[in-house]
Amino acid sequence: MITRIENSINSILEKLVEKPQNKEMSLWLKRCACMATLWAIVYSSKIDSFRCVVLYTIALAAWFIDAEVSARRTVLYMDIACIGVVTGVVLTAFLWGDLGQIGCFIALTIAILSIFMLGLLWGNVLAFFNCAFMAIVFVVNVNNKMVDMYSEEFCSRFIYIMICFIATANFMVNGMTDYWIYKEKYREKLSQLIENGKADRTDVYLKILIAMYKTLETKSPAMAKHSERTAVWSRLIAREMGVRKENELKQYYYAGLLHDIGKIGISDVYMDRETLTDEEYEVYKQHVDIGYEILRKLQLEEISQAALYHHEKWKGNGYKGLRGDEIPQIARIVAVANYLTRLEQQQGMGLEKLKEEVTAQGGKAYDIRIVRLACDAIDKLIKQQEEQRIFK
Repeated sequence: MITRIENSINSILEKLVEKPQNKEMSLWLKRCACMATLWAIVYSSKIDSFRCVVLYTIALAAWFIDAEVSARRTVLYMDIACIGVVTGVVLTAFLWGDLGQIGCFIALTIAILSIFMLGLLWGNVLAFFNCAFMAIVFVVNVNNKMVDMYSEEFCSRFIYIMICFIATANFMVNGMTDYWIYKEKYREKLSQLIENGKADRTDVYLKILIAMYKTLETKSPAMAKHSERTAVWSRLIAREMGVRKENELKQYYYAGLLHDIGKIGISDVYMDRETLTDEEYEVYKQHVDIGYEILRKLQLEEISQAALYHHEKWKGNGYKGLRGDEIPQIARIVAVANYLTRLEQQQGMGLEKLKEEVTAQGGKAYDIRIVRLACDAIDKLIKQQEEQRIFK
């Protein structure tokens, strides 16, 4: 029972704070209200003073400005200010008896439209103010103007009519708000399902690719080990860059692991050769395009960029001729990780020497910002090694 009451209260609060979602409807309501105000002015036969002309000009200017702003974007507080200004103008003129016989209906129209334009909370605040003001005017009945203009019976019933219309507007807006809230929740749920579906599909694709990557071990065990080490370096550099979410770190890890996946599409004779002829080298370079196509078709866009551009150089003398920030960031990270791995495997360098060599390439072959991050990662590894040596 308590839970049901809490749910009902939460539902009411949710509806109160919900803003109208249909901007086009709100905009046209404002334009209609502007025309209604203009109609009241034209219809009235009692505009005989400068102060009323000023009031009407202010009201029309407020409607016009609000409508023009709303045509570009919705600003709730501007809507509230506009309707507040117009309400004050109409009710003031009505109190003076300068709006003719349709004055009370204009006040009723604005009260109803405010609910549709502002939502249940602010709309009802202004509608209540409007209704209370009208009630006071009819009760006070300044100089018998109301009775003379509308008849005593109409004056006694108008507030009741106004309350009924406002209540009807509330029922309608309540239903519309329910629909808007349901639609938004449905959209959020659908987006979440789509994102989950993408994540699940990505996991499946990665498992397939890892299985394909394993075939590299049969073609070249050294290359498979190289890819694994590049993946580790890519992850370490990403962490130094500030990446903390596990799914994002995995992206960099898999980018390093699969950067050479395209080599499954070229002949085995190119795998472990230290030197290649110019013609052979051109064939060898095709592995980046093959890897890119494999990964792109599996909708792994970020990882495919690393496969395609990890041989680009900062000065523009890489495979594709990209330079500087034209090279995707993930490819710049994998490029540095790839270089560190080659130094480790081919020349057996220790961490201090690795740092020295990669620093020398900063701003030349590789992005100096990525190089600095790699050096920070190396410093942490050196510190770990020292700690392990101390506590042995």
